[in-house]
Amino acid sequence: MDNVRIGVIGVGGMGSAHCKQIAEGNIRGMTLTAVADIKESRRKWAKENLPETVHIYDNAESLMDSGNVDAIFIVTPHYLHPIYAVEGFKRGLHVLSEKPAGVYTKQVREMNEEAKKHNIVFALMFNQRTNPVYKMREIVQGGRYGAVKRVNWIITDWYRTQAYYNSGEWRATWDREGGGVLLNQCPHNLDLLQWICGMPSKIRAFCHEGK
Repeated sequence: MDNVRIGVIGVGGMGSAHCKQIAEGNIRGMTLTAVADIKESRRKWAKENLPETVHIYDNAESLMDSGNVDAIFIVTPHYLHPIYAVEGFKRGLHVLSEKPAGVYTKQVREMNEEAKKHNIVFALMFNQRTNPVYKMREIVQGGRYGAVKRVNWIITDWYRTQAYYNSGEWRATWDREGGGVLLNQCPHNLDLLQWICGMPSKIRAFCHEGK
């Protein structure tokens, strides 16, 4: 496939940014052909800011059934990621989903099992892997300095202001985000930790409230 026709489901803050990148031709071999959002205000944004050739739908299913896309990019609140991914698989569409994979482990496992049944490409968006800082993976995985004995991973500059949470009414809510920082920012760091160092054999966790 020389050119992938992609449809973006959810054109809020992140979705609209992805749409612009694709529509401006910054992703080689990919063309934005459709978007979907349940909010009229976001569909209005799409109409005013995206090329006229982009089809606009008011729900994900209509986009997936349109025949206008080869792949979908899921950029919705967290609970919907595995739901739309499975619907995409069943329609033979390639699927890229924003992180996290889902809120419930059971949902994610079911999604992964469904993906195995189809001859499609399925991936999650972990953009931090492209950060040049994490070229350290080559050093660690190469074994030049020996085996990893201990890892201490500390991130101190990812603080989110209240303005960030105000940017989307679903953020920091149990019914739409589903888990606060652990499901919002931490997936990037959990991904990087296992990507660079491998999966841990044991895990111990300590939680503090208001510390």
